[in-house]
Amino acid sequence: MNTLKKLLVSSLVFSSFLPQMVVANQAYASSVSAAASACPVDPNWLKTPSLPTEVKKSGSDGSSNFCDFYQFSTQTFLYLMSQNNSGLRNFQVQTNYPVLEFNADGTPANSCDSSITGPTLRTNLLKAGAGTSVTTGQAGGGATIYAQDGNVVYYDVRFSKALCGLTGSAVEMQKQNITNFPAGTMELKFGWKVLSDAEIASNAFVTQKQNIAGKNVTLGLAGMHMVTATKDHPEFIWTTYEHINNTPDCTPPDAQNGNAWTFASASCTAALPGSADASNACKFNQPPKNQTAATGTPTNICRVHPYGTASGDPKAAQNLTDVTTQNSELVSLLTQSGTPAAMKVLANYFTVGALWVSDISQSSGGVGVPNERGSLRLANSVAETDYQHVNLNNTFASNCFGCHNYSGTGQSVSNNITSQALSHTFKDIKIGQGENIDVTSTTLIGSNSAAATICQGTTAKPGVCPGTASYLKWNGNWTNANSSAGSVCGCTGI
Repeated sequence: MNTLKKLLVSSLVFSSFLPQMVVANQAYASSVSAAASACPVDPNWLKTPSLPTEVKKSGSDGSSNFCDFYQFSTQTFLYLMSQNNSGLRNFQVQTNYPVLEFNADGTPANSCDSSITGPTLRTNLLKAGAGTSVTTGQAGGGATIYAQDGNVVYYDVRFSKALCGLTGSAVEMQKQNITNFPAGTMELKFGWKVLSDAEIASNAFVTQKQNIAGKNVTLGLAGMHMVTATKDHPEFIWTTYEHINNTPDCTPPDAQNGNAWTFASASCTAALPGSADASNACKFNQPPKNQTAATGTPTNICRVHPYGTASGDPKAAQNLTDVTTQNSELVSLLTQSGTPAAMKVLANYFTVGALWVSDISQSSGGVGVPNERGSLRLANSVAETDYQHVNLNNTFASNCFGCHNYSGTGQSVSNNITSQALSHTFKDIKIGQGENIDVTSTTLIGSNSAAATICQGTTAKPGVCPGTASYLKWNGNWTNANSSAGSVCGCTGI
């Protein structure tokens, strides 16, 4: 991305990361050569940070254009990363964004009380919805990744405190006319690597202190998912960020010259694109599964779709222009003199892309994902490492909505809370609080005898509750009394 050469005016720390950023994104550099001010970043988002409440509508027809969504994301990102008077970044304020906790056996702990008593970090997780526990690992099949220094990547999740007070009962939702997560709901997922002394001194990472196995360490932010619901967009606006030094592109337009990356060896990087072949010894994007060790064999990762976009995707040029312009404009703002050091570090991060739906009355998904907009192949290389090969013409496109299905408001069953599909975190929050949740059944429940089979099932063929998460069992309740949720099973923690 040639516009990011503005990084050269920053400190030597920033410039040491610049070559990788340019190489990783230069495949689409020509897309933004004449768009420096097409999608500006407002300096007030940095000077007086605040959360936007809705996506602007700058289109001539009163609709929101692509830039409106990326500006919404950038403003939200800057707010979350801004520091308060105590030196905490806003996303780290526990009273506003509690961190998801779990017990030693992997079941949800109470994340809504006033203290953090349980573990919060994960190194891997099986796919959500397949009998899993707390969903704070990689998306997909339990991938575990190790940086080139051999240290594992840890994951944690934060969420809007308001979710602690949101009912999990379909009957109560009906009374309160709730079918979607309230506007302002946020869920945040982070990937962290253990920093060396040199990396700490470089000041090139957003950091957090953590005690792991009795040892105090400093973690550096490698990647971040940020999802936000608004009144006009109950499907959530899905945005993801990465550190500029994470990974090279799998198919770079020019020779890589063995640049150093956090998640790719110099020799394997130099051999791209050939070394990205699945049968190559470099084993790009083939992480081990379900590892728990703090150190292991380094993982080679490359980015399959820069900015989550392929050249033939619908409105690809428009999306790429707005994504890359937001990145370059943000770097230009962050590297100005007078920018606080805590915010200047954000110049080492970039927006991979964002995803949303065009018509909220219609659902996400479908061959060609006709109702989805933005970076249609969106994936974070350190949070969806082995789920980056997004095929839009498949019945399952493994982008954000592939795993977090949204049911449109115009559908007969449209409750995105009881579906447990849009959010994979809500069930953990409620069960951790000691509450029950209702989960929508795809089968009509017409009697108690039918409910036992549908909701609980058997060990060989789990029903709705244990099928949603291994720590759930049917509590004997069911109802058809919520028109938006359909038939639901009452589920409780084991």
